[in-house]
Amino acid sequence: GTNIRAQVITFTQSGIKAEQVQVKRDAGYVMMDMNLNLDNIDLSSQEMLILTPEIKAADNTVMQTFAPVVITGSKRGKALNRALDFGSYTFPNPPQQIISKNDTKSIPLTLTMPYNERLHNATLAFNEERIGCACENEYTDRYNVLTPILPPMFHPEYTLSYVVPPVEEVKRRSETHSARLNFKVNRYEILRDFDNNAKVLADIDGVVNELRNDPNLKVEEFHITGYASPEGNYDSNMKLSENRAKSFVAYLSKTYDIAPSTIKTDWKGEDWEGLRKVVADLHLDDKENILDIIDNESNISVRKSKLKQLSGGATYRLLLHQYYPPLRRNEYTISYTARSFSIDEAKEKIKTKPQHLSLNEMFLVANSYPKNSEEFKEVFDIAANIYPNDPIAQLNTAAREIDSGEVDKAIARLQKVDMPEAWNNLGIAYIKKKEYATAEQYFRKAAQAGLSTASQNADQLSKWLSTQ
Repeated sequence: GTNIRAQVITFTQSGIKAEQVQVKRDAGYVMMDMNLNLDNIDLSSQEMLILTPEIKAADNTVMQTFAPVVITGSKRGKALNRALDFGSYTFPNPPQQIISKNDTKSIPLTLTMPYNERLHNATLAFNEERIGCACENEYTDRYNVLTPILPPMFHPEYTLSYVVPPVEEVKRRSETHSARLNFKVNRYEILRDFDNNAKVLADIDGVVNELRNDPNLKVEEFHITGYASPEGNYDSNMKLSENRAKSFVAYLSKTYDIAPSTIKTDWKGEDWEGLRKVVADLHLDDKENILDIIDNESNISVRKSKLKQLSGGATYRLLLHQYYPPLRRNEYTISYTARSFSIDEAKEKIKTKPQHLSLNEMFLVANSYPKNSEEFKEVFDIAANIYPNDPIAQLNTAAREIDSGEVDKAIARLQKVDMPEAWNNLGIAYIKKKEYATAEQYFRKAAQAGLSTASQNADQLSKWLSTQ
């Protein structure tokens, strides 16, 4: 930027004026341009003036001393030139210019030094030394030319957007688990002592009892879905998945005395979708062929036949023995409501069962800790993990990341959130990356959407840029 100083400085003893003072900051340097007006100079023909520009910081330490400008009377100038030529006189600080007052009425002067933040509070002064005809010092004085050299430094303050999540009046939750019970071929009775059913049933007991016995929760519904693996007859497998689902319902009702009205039952028959997910994660020679058959062969009988033909039947045997058995299962979803928690209760609950907290409760917990404390950070990270699809959870976590310097991580998160507050935070993130034009665009977009914080941030950025 260029800052023009309108003041005229008169050196009271000599009558020199510093006029048209300009300060430019460019490419890491500060340039101070001015003209020294000699119209009213008071200098006899035998005298000379030595003007030494000097920059002092606010604490009065000298930042830089420039080579002086020497102005002579007519006779003194001639004598000085002879003395310099013969080496009989030397200046302690070699001058940048030696000017006779009779040769010019205006001396252009440019002073340049590397940019330093302290220049915003520094002073440019001239030390003036008047030398008489016998080379005696008649006087030395100091005159301020420019204070401050650069405008006071502007320190912008940007405000990140945090959004208070709405209160969840009724906290409805659900958990889905797989019960991979083993059944005898073409049978659907649950046999505790068959294969590893004892362990599976123990796991089910643990899940159900934990939810039912938690005084903070109220179980509302069980949803049971039966699945069969895709070998054998399609219609028989549909019936088999139905019977296995109903058998599991009967087990739950008898074991836990669950009211039938709270249990919903569904069955899907052959689990081709589950098979596809399993195969997609495997490293099989026939992987792409299997996926192609599942995706593009709609006739189930033909599909099964094609799978059996792969690699002379070896691929199908592998699927049948290793990957089909886990598909014969029931999935059960338990829906429940959780009560509201005080901040103190929520502080403990977030360590053990964060899914029982609402986003609003997590927000209140986070803000009970000092900003940028480890606890503050941790709560927002938990919220983002528990609520991965909630834009407010992602927004608030990204704000925390920007504060912590995880800028790229925050940008990736915010670019998936379509909210003015997210655009505002993106503006601040791009400022930290020194991408100011992009930051301005995001602030403008958020401000146009009515977010006053973004307007204030844009103003702060604009003021700061004007000083750069």
